[in-house]
Amino acid sequence: MKPGDLIQFKGTWGESVVPGERQTGIVTEVWYNGRSWRQSAADILWDNGDISNQFGIHNVEVINEDW
Repeated sequence: MKPGDLIQFKGTWGESVVPGERQTGIVTEVWYNGRSWRQSAADILWDNGDISNQFGIHNVEVINEDW
């Protein structure tokens, strides 16, 4: 995963998100674990205009990598 990748959410949202929103997004920044240097989170601009900072990457899947 890298900035510019298109991602799809693979999980369930709580009641705070309207059903059908935040299904796809664009990665704007990738965060790494300070010990293992593995990717741990990403900043994501969602399809409804919301921004998630340091969103856990275990709930998303890259569907179209940026060239």
